[in-house]
Amino acid sequence: MVLIIKHCGRLLIRDNVQRTCSVWSRTGRKQPARWRTDSTATKVITSNLPDVEIPSGLIYENIWRNLERWPDREAVVCGVTNRKYTYFELRSACKRFAASLIKRGVDEGQVIAILLPNIPEFAVCALGCNEAGIVVTTMNPLYTAYEIAHQLKDSGVVGVVTIDELLPRVLDAEKMIAATEKKSFFNISINLNGYRAEDAWDFFEMIDSSVDTSQFKSATGPNNSLAFMPYSSGTTGLSKGVELSNKNINSNLSQMTHPDIRHVVDTTPDYQDVLPAILPFYHIYGLTILLCNGLLHGNKLISLPKLESERFLSILKDDKPTVLYAVPPLILLLGQNKRVTPSHFESLKVICNGAGPVKEADGEKILNKAKNKELRFLQAYGMTETSPLVFVTQNSDRNSYLTVGPPVSNTQARIVDPDDSSKLYGPGEVGEIQVRGPQVMLGYHNNPEATASTIDSEGWLSTGDIGYYDENDKFYISDRLKELIKVQGYQVPPAELEGLLRTHPKILDAAVVGVPHPRTGEAPLAFVVVNPDEPTPSAEDVQSFISTRVSPYKQITGGIQFVESLPKSTAGKILRRLLKDEYMKKHKTA
Repeated sequence: MVLIIKHCGRLLIRDNVQRTCSVWSRTGRKQPARWRTDSTATKVITSNLPDVEIPSGLIYENIWRNLERWPDREAVVCGVTNRKYTYFELRSACKRFAASLIKRGVDEGQVIAILLPNIPEFAVCALGCNEAGIVVTTMNPLYTAYEIAHQLKDSGVVGVVTIDELLPRVLDAEKMIAATEKKSFFNISINLNGYRAEDAWDFFEMIDSSVDTSQFKSATGPNNSLAFMPYSSGTTGLSKGVELSNKNINSNLSQMTHPDIRHVVDTTPDYQDVLPAILPFYHIYGLTILLCNGLLHGNKLISLPKLESERFLSILKDDKPTVLYAVPPLILLLGQNKRVTPSHFESLKVICNGAGPVKEADGEKILNKAKNKELRFLQAYGMTETSPLVFVTQNSDRNSYLTVGPPVSNTQARIVDPDDSSKLYGPGEVGEIQVRGPQVMLGYHNNPEATASTIDSEGWLSTGDIGYYDENDKFYISDRLKELIKVQGYQVPPAELEGLLRTHPKILDAAVVGVPHPRTGEAPLAFVVVNPDEPTPSAEDVQSFISTRVSPYKQITGGIQFVESLPKSTAGKILRRLLKDEYMKKHKTA
């Protein structure tokens, strides 16, 4: 039975605590909540899976340890151009790239930025840098020159790897830095258009078969050394460099190998898992769970530089993928797009959603459309700060779409009062999620204050996400703590209302934010994308639809605004702050 908390008196309210909850089963019948009565119960949830051994080497050593089992298999294939590398070719290119970097004067421990879309060469750059002992900071290829300049300065980058198309933007960013400080950069250009870019080293020369690697010594450790530095805003504030060690990433790769949470298998002479690489490699989800994990097990990755629905759907139908790592927009696309048919799901064994929760109805839409009885739909949870995986639905739990499961191996989790982390909550009680394990970051780059406010002296990391666990130690994610809407002292999670709105037959997508209200403090305001194939509903129709499904304080009293699209990050998260800022700007001048 999947439990859905409809109203809880302890929902992050410290001054008006009620000890009862209303809990609804999937049948819709109201049931009394059951609580642990043992006051000595730990309230710290430890993984029910046995601990795994964490490799002592660097990431590249871990990934290439089984290379001899599949050297001639395809490793990464461009889903647009069909440019590809076998495992032997990829391994050789990584070593040549590492050797070329050292020969050209780059030192171990220095930082290189990778500003690339999802192309096969991303793997060469990331693992080649790791083999040379060089730290990688990843960047969104949609960044402006100003955003690039900020990260270059903050991370202490010495060089940038990019494609020729993005090189002018990089050069503009470097000029901005040069205007205020004396610093020079080298640039490496992956010239996909066939001509040599000026002001940059040529990537393909650096991995050419003529590169001599006989004198090159690959880096060997220690495994607690810094490997990757993606950027994240964390729970609050500006984007910060997240320092992830070789041990952090290797821990997560090992944690994913337990049979009850494993999605891919090692390649054999007769079988190879195929993974569409839609998630951006610069994001920790795509970097660890898709790229590194896929290569570790000899899988075939089909990369797409950007999400184009037609090309994505053709990959699902023609390339016979077996595992799909997805984010909410992809889940909505698969469930709602009329061009998606059962043939797109025929070869899939697993669809795993991450980077943001989706509702039970979204999972059921896909499974009903797929008509593939072997297909599992599940959810996982993680953060950049945790490398990323913390929770994932276990393979033995085939019918739960709401839970993200218990903690993975070597990991503990707990629910605490957001205002006082010494107060631990029990099953069914909603609070902030804290986690502890070997995948937790070293800290934020050059930001000890932010690190100290995120990781306490006992190693507990405050996620900034709210949720709860049930009596089977399965965790459920409610929303981001900082995006909760306060209505008369009650906390309203936007994601709950958004999930309900998407069940409306005339609504494709929705975002909810809190706006000022003279009587209640804040009120939920919904931005709604309607189905173009259906008549547009009135605001009153939408509010009436919601009114019968939630408590009075969760009503969308801030109004309904119909929009053509919603702003989202490349990882698929709704950028509610942009919507709220735009609303506040309009009403300030009105």
